[in-house]
Amino acid sequence: MPPLIACAACGQHVLSSACACAHCGAKLKDCGLRSTAAAALMGLALAACGDKDGNDSDSPIQTDYGFADSGYSEDLDGDGYTVAEGDCDDNNPNAYPGAAEAADDGIDTNCDGDPNT
Repeated sequence: MPPLIACAACGQHVLSSACACAHCGAKLKDCGLRSTAAAALMGLALAACGDKDGNDSDSPIQTDYGFADSGYSEDLDGDGYTVAEGDCDDNNPNAYPGAAEAADDGIDTNCDGDPNT
């Protein structure tokens, strides 16, 4: 196992090869361009992992990216309606075409485009 050292800022043990403390983020030593390049590549890799709205979940969520236009037909929230069938929020089982609308809650549960009707 690589040797451990104590972080001067928080006292937690970290790998002696670490550039920053994994617990508090304090700089332990100057790692130069190597860590900067690695951080940039990690950021690019993470950005590529998310779906179109930046969410990293494994299940797609309804956005303005043409799911309804492309015939998207999986009912993600189990309310009996797909985005292709008019479900305006396929992550909310209480939102579907014809659902009862609660006034002034700011949520379009009946999928008519107006959250208060």
